Amino acid sequence: MKKTFMTAILAGLMAVSMSMTAFAGQWQQDAKGWWYQNDDKTYLKDGWKWVDGKCYYFTSDGYCLTGTQTPDGYTVDASGAWIVDGVVQTQGGEAATAPEQSTVTAGGLTLAIPNGFSKYSEEDGFVYLANSDTTAMIALASESLADLGFSAEELRMLTALSDYILDEAMKENTGVEITGTNLQLANRTWRFYDYGYNPVLEIPGQTQVYARLTESHLYMIFFTGELSGMDTTSIMQNNLR
Repeated sequence: MKKTFMTAILAGLMAVSMSMTAFAGQWQQDAKGWWYQNDDKTYLKDGWKWVDGKCYYFTSDGYCLTGTQTPDGYTVDASGAWIVDGVVQTQGGEAATAPEQSTVTAGGLTLAIPNGFSKYSEEDGFVYLANSDTTAMIALASESLADLGFSAEELRMLTALSDYILDEAMKENTGVEITGTNLQLANRTWRFYDYGYNPVLEIPGQTQVYARLTESHLYMIFFTGELSGMDTTSIMQNNLR
């Protein structure tokens, strides 16, 4: 890998863009909980959906979350309906569009901005998000391998050995002996690196990195700072497109 690119991302230090379409069908229940079955026998899943004028959050398995906080930081009541200050929000109401977070894009990466974060800056193809007190940040980066000067043969080799190449690049550029693990997220496989509180290029706090190497691009998403209580895997699964 080109060290200049990897180092630049590391030095720089992120929901699905919610589908709010109304569906016809009916509620179903089993021992695990409630789900909504469409008339065509499919079921709602993967984020926010409007049902009969109210908004519900469905897991990847299709179950409706109830009486809790959703992965993107909103609240649902005991029936699963989205609420704000205890009031059920209805389609067409004053705040009805709140869960439709804005998105940021870096190359081929699009991320619905997680609750509590906002766009911080954008430069050299990198997009940075930060929470309100900038104690945690998310960075997205995408780079065309062709633009980095690799030949067709080198591109084929990189793709075939993507796990090894990513592991070696992360070790070389961070100085930390680390091996990634593969996670199937948002219908794509990502290489995941958890550095914990081990400083990475003098970045304070925790660092977690998701990397993906394809035949044409290198994609990377960084989570850094105070990450306690933040489920980065859920953000990747639910906010990434």
